[in-house]
Amino acid sequence: MSEQDAGCRCQCCGRHYRIDVMIPDYLWERIKPMGEPVGSGLLCGPCIMASIEEIGEFAAWKLERI
Repeated sequence: MSEQDAGCRCQCCGRHYRIDVMIPDYLWERIKPMGEPVGSGLLCGPCIMASIEEIGEFAAWKLERI
């Protein structure tokens, strides 16, 4: 697998990404791509953040490598 093939493709914008952003399940269920079953779907970091902004969620988040 080439470096370019590693990762996922965002179901919102189509962007290829290799960094997974983990968010609480309750929030994911509100922003996941339409029509996806519970717990599934793929969104890149920028689309996750934009979706959280769109639903009016206000919070501070801590990003750390796991």
